[in-house]
Parts: sequence; structure tokens; C-alpha cells
Amino acid sequence: NFNDFLATAPAGAPWCFWYGGNEPHRDYEFRSGVTKGGKKLSDIDRVPGFWPDNEDIRHDLLDYAMEIEHFDAHLGRILAELERRGELEHTLIIVTADNGMPFPRAKGQSYELAGHLPLAIRWPAGIPHSGRVLTDFVTFPDLAPTLLDVAGVPRESSGMAPFSGRSLRPLLANAASGRVDPTRDHVL
Repeated sequence: NFNDFLATAPAGAPWCFWYGGNEPHRDYEFRSGVTKGGKKLSDIDRVPGFWPDNEDIRHDLLDYAMEIEHFDAHLGRILAELERRGELEHTLIIVTADNGMPFPRAKGQSYELAGHLPLAIRWPAGIPHSGRVLTDFVTFPDLAPTLLDVAGVPRESSGMAPFSGRSLRPLLANAASGRVDPTRDHVL
């Protein structure tokens, strides 16, 4: 439906598309990583020490990995379409997970696997120093202020209630890697 969306987007006007994949959520077929994805149990190089290292756990991890690969393939199609249309270089793309893996001590828990989620941002027109890895603490509440900032819309005129997040744009524009803003060392 991304192509359908782009076909209806007003020419020359900013737009926002949210691609939310269901694939990495539970209800995937057990052992599908091996039976349909061509994976092997030995593809799992380690099982976290707080889970038993057995065939069922390894199958579950491979099934989950295959679902993420499916999500990634669709994201790749979106990026290819943006490139084909000449839009990729000035489109802000944010890729993240909405919660941790659907495993014990991850999703819905207060452990590292639940709070340390993937986040990748691509925006060649707005990130002058690409390829960096930042370790600043950022949260989902930072996304709305970032999008408003990039769009040049003040929060006061956006119709949104006050929020606790802060725009990530200063981090994106910075040339440094690692910890960039020490004021992000704590939960807001």
C-alpha cells in the first residue's frame, strides 16, 4: 500500500507514512525459521544465559529472526521505491521496534532486552555526518518533537498537547559519535 499512498500524496507537499509491521509479533509458526526460512539451529551463535539453551528456544529465536527478515524485506521495497522516485535522499526515515522481543525478560519487562531497542535514522539531507553510532538515551516521546521540528511546525500550533520528549535533530546534526548530549543521561 506504500505505492498507493504515494500516488495520492500531494505533489511537492510533505507527507508522513507509518509502516508498522506485524510480523515480529507472536503468532508466527513454530519452527518456520528452519522449515520455511532455510535456517539451521547452529545459526544461533548464543542464547542469553537467562534462557535454557535447547532446541525449542533456538527454534523460537530463528522463527523470530525470520519474521524480522520479512519486515526488513518490505522496508527494502519501500526504500527502493523512494529511490526510484528520486525521493530517498531527502526523506527522513526512522526505523525502530515498538517494544522488546516477545520472550521472557524482554517485551513488557524491565530488563535490558525490553528497553534497548533498535533505532536507525536515515536522512541524508539532515544528517551531515552519517555512519555514526550514538549512545545517548532517547525514547519514543522524542519522535513527535523530532518530526515537528523537521517539519518546521511549532508544538504550540500543532494541536498536540505538551510533551516530555525532545527533538533528536541536534543529535542528528552533531558530528560526534558515542555520547553527544550528557543531559540525556536520565529518563525524562
